[in-house]
Amino acid sequence: MATKAYLWRKALAGLLFPQRRCLNCAALSVGMALCPRCLTTLQQLRVCPRCASFIAATETADYLCADCRSREQSFALARAALPYSGELRQQLLAFKYRDRAGLRRGLSAVLLAAYQHHYRSFLFDAVVPVPLSAQRLQARGYNQVELLSALLSAELELPHHPEYLQRVRDTQRLYQMSRAERARVLQNAFLASSVVEKQRILLVDDIYTTGATARAASTALLKQGAASVCVLCVAASHELADDVQAE
Repeated sequence: MATKAYLWRKALAGLLFPQRRCLNCAALSVGMALCPRCLTTLQQLRVCPRCASFIAATETADYLCADCRSREQSFALARAALPYSGELRQQLLAFKYRDRAGLRRGLSAVLLAAYQHHYRSFLFDAVVPVPLSAQRLQARGYNQVELLSALLSAELELPHHPEYLQRVRDTQRLYQMSRAERARVLQNAFLASSVVEKQRILLVDDIYTTGATARAASTALLKQGAASVCVLCVAASHELADDVQAE
């Protein structure tokens, strides 16, 4: 249960900035980030058993996406709320690139819905956001993922530790790169603190596309002795989809 102080702040924010539209389909949804229809969609979508990629509804329950069939994933599991498309895609791009930090409450509510569906029975010791490089943070003014993970950790009453992971290499925007290029430039891009030893980490990001960021960040945490790393994102692409604009 979240703290009383957080609940008061949340209630006040709801009064001052009420949610009026579903973030996924833009349908009328007063006070809720997702309308009932999109919340049902979240619970029914088929997803790869290992990563966050969405797969066709016709596949079997044990079907692995092509990426997971071709490589080992460093994270134990990755999950996302909804596909990276339509209205949700536009909201995430505005949040990330157009200084719309006010979208954090609605998007964190989407993230919470995904957590409750996929990770309710898991135990975690810390919530850790995927960090920005110092150059990107200075240019943008805020780390959009850290805004989301802070609200999620408050809801879950889990420790929030952005300092556990640093991005020590700046890279150009990943959507300009192929899958192979993303994997290459992200090698050794993250450095984790030794404090993570034996901790079960919930790694938070906004968008899961090729999984290169999640793998690189998870690898850094595991190198420092983390017991396990699970990944949670707001949105993810469909299997092997290359038409993505951000990761």
